[in-house]
Amino acid sequence: MKKLLAIIALVVLGATSTYAQLGLRAGINFNNIGKDAKDDPFLKAENKTGFHIGAVYNIDLIGGFAIEPGLYFTQKGFSLDGETMTVPGASMFDFSAKGDANMNYLEVPVNVKYKLLDLAVLGLDAHIGPFLAYGLGGKCKDSKVFDNGDGDMNCKRFDFGLQMGIGAQIAKKVYAGVNYDMSLTKVDAELPASKDNLKETNHVWMISVGFNF
Repeated sequence: MKKLLAIIALVVLGATSTYAQLGLRAGINFNNIGKDAKDDPFLKAENKTGFHIGAVYNIDLIGGFAIEPGLYFTQKGFSLDGETMTVPGASMFDFSAKGDANMNYLEVPVNVKYKLLDLAVLGLDAHIGPFLAYGLGGKCKDSKVFDNGDGDMNCKRFDFGLQMGIGAQIAKKVYAGVNYDMSLTKVDAELPASKDNLKETNHVWMISVGFNF
């Protein structure tokens, strides 16, 4: 086991000695929840904007591949608008499932990158990898999103899924890119009415700019 760990350490050190680069990232998020709630005829789920800011560390490997862990503060969320529904044999009632949820996460993605273009003046890469996020806090109007109290939502604090995207670098310094976060964890947001329709996943488009050191 010790020999195996030593070999892995030598491989990593060899890779990092080739080329490693720290980068800062910031940008805007376009958030929503899964298609089941979006397709519900009595519940409209609309896009919610937010932002992200963080840092990444690119480690070149071999054959055009690289690994890039990151650390972000990122905002996710959704807007919900419940509609009036008529039930046969019953009076008309309103879902009252209205909410504007803002959820703040600390997110750690680990992407595997492949260089599609690697020139001195322009670089282009595609990347994919898992992410793990922890909910720091947030609000849905006057209610907390990560507490399960009266009038509060009950969102899961932990979120994980896949991140994928494409990025471009100018002179290996200036960065611009687009990522898509596809969560594999249900939000489990519980509002007083029609809470089952809110058990959906976060879907986030991230447009980023940054600088590599």
